[in-house]
Amino acid sequence: MKAIPIGIDNFEDIRKGNYYYVDKTKSIEEFLKNQPKVILYPRPRRFGKSLFISTLEHFFDIEKKEENKDLFEGLYISKSEYFKEFGEYPVIHLDFKDLKQNNYEKAYDKYKEMVQKLYVSKRYILDVLVESEKEKYERIEKGISNESEYSGAIKTLSEWLERYYQKKVIILIDEYDVPIQEGYVKDYYEEIISFMKSVFSSALKGNDSLKLGVMTGVLRVSKESLFSDLNNLTIYDMMSKNYNEAFGFNEKETKELLEYYGLELTDIVKNYYDGYNFGGVSIYNPWSILNYAEEQRLQPYWSNTSGNVLIKNMLSKINEKDKVKIEKIIIENSSISISYDNRTTYLDFEEITDINKLLNLLFASGYVTIDRIEGENFFLADTYVKIPNEEVRQELLKMIQSITYKKELLEISEYKKFLYSFEKEEKEEIEEYINDLLGIISYYDEKEMFYHGYTLGILGGFSFLGYQVRSNRETGKGRCDVLIKKKDKSFGCIIEFKVAESENEMESLAIKAKEQMKEKEYYKELELDKIKDIKEYAIVFFEKKCIVR
Repeated sequence: MKAIPIGIDNFEDIRKGNYYYVDKTKSIEEFLKNQPKVILYPRPRRFGKSLFISTLEHFFDIEKKEENKDLFEGLYISKSEYFKEFGEYPVIHLDFKDLKQNNYEKAYDKYKEMVQKLYVSKRYILDVLVESEKEKYERIEKGISNESEYSGAIKTLSEWLERYYQKKVIILIDEYDVPIQEGYVKDYYEEIISFMKSVFSSALKGNDSLKLGVMTGVLRVSKESLFSDLNNLTIYDMMSKNYNEAFGFNEKETKELLEYYGLELTDIVKNYYDGYNFGGVSIYNPWSILNYAEEQRLQPYWSNTSGNVLIKNMLSKINEKDKVKIEKIIIENSSISISYDNRTTYLDFEEITDINKLLNLLFASGYVTIDRIEGENFFLADTYVKIPNEEVRQELLKMIQSITYKKELLEISEYKKFLYSFEKEEKEEIEEYINDLLGIISYYDEKEMFYHGYTLGILGGFSFLGYQVRSNRETGKGRCDVLIKKKDKSFGCIIEFKVAESENEMESLAIKAKEQMKEKEYYKELELDKIKDIKEYAIVFFEKKCIVR
């Protein structure tokens, strides 16, 4: 049986390592049919962008043509008329992931380091350089060149590669916006945007040696701020019908993968990991599907940690009215109108004057997806977005409810006392604390999922106190709702949630929850972990009230 390629984004490693591969090489054919000069593919994180770039590199690279040929055996592109383009061009591959640094100096140093390694790998082209060019090459390679030469180093290298091979060059840039977002979050945005603009302008615009340029990222940064000189840029985002199946898994691919590992594509699985709309096609999150195939357990696997800081900052800035709107689409599985804006700049996030900027960020980051478009004229149509699936809903719910419960709050004695109340079995204190919080939330709903997610957000502080917190509600395997245990295994507790239809029903539901915990022997999971001090809690909600028994 083939291994599951979780976290492996190198095409060669997957093909040579006997990993399961979902054939996405039809997109190479589409790529070669259209042949725009420079392409940007904005997609959420963990949707296969890096693997796509790696696949293009191994397909086009003239340097390793012979050793790469077997990698494509049996794949779609090997039977296409466009396979004649295989191994025909020199390739420059840049990965900007490592440019995520705390300040401009470190980001610039990482860029220099990346360029130096690239130059080291291409030393064979020194044979076609004149003496002055060799000197420049060695300055860049050794890290002793100036900023101007480094910003133009990609263009310079492509000119020399064209001279060596007598072929124009393909430039691949993965996660182009990582340093830009980090610059915004860490307060060096102006410096990094200025440098990146000079890099992109020289490499992708004023470069006669360029055959094709391909970039991937999450946000489409406005032409006005970064790509003002790139009038040759074509953008295929999640609204586009072109390349709509290049990233993520469609239903057929998902079904075949799960069946290979003895799993079914049930409605529950669809509810968890399906729901993305890429250009009218239903797409599954590949990271989540691969992890589900590995663990064979329904639970949230996708977490867009790279964008969480920016999203949390924006969520904390929106007004109470807009916060209610966001909470409602999370809880009610409803949609909300959006004015789609593909001219984003990070400076737009400085002042949150309306909910639309937040929705556009959530859309680009994969937290919401297109629900429907009403009207045939795109520019006049009403566009609605929704939460794509249960996995994202739980992630976003925990995020919005945990904004208030940051690590710093552990300094507040009341919050610490609340957390330790679970170990001391002080049910009245637990009940009082949760009721106080329920009294100030901007929205509540009768659905258990809301209360479960809200309370789980509150319990997040346990992780800073030497506990482990796990939500079991999503597994569908009859486990308790929440399990908490100390890492030293000295204590554990079980929490079961219920939602009453009336206040009079709360006590009887608490008794039912306690009976359920005993009947289903939830405690055995902790006993197997050699935990002896086990507490059980039934928490019952009705509107803005709860009881703890």
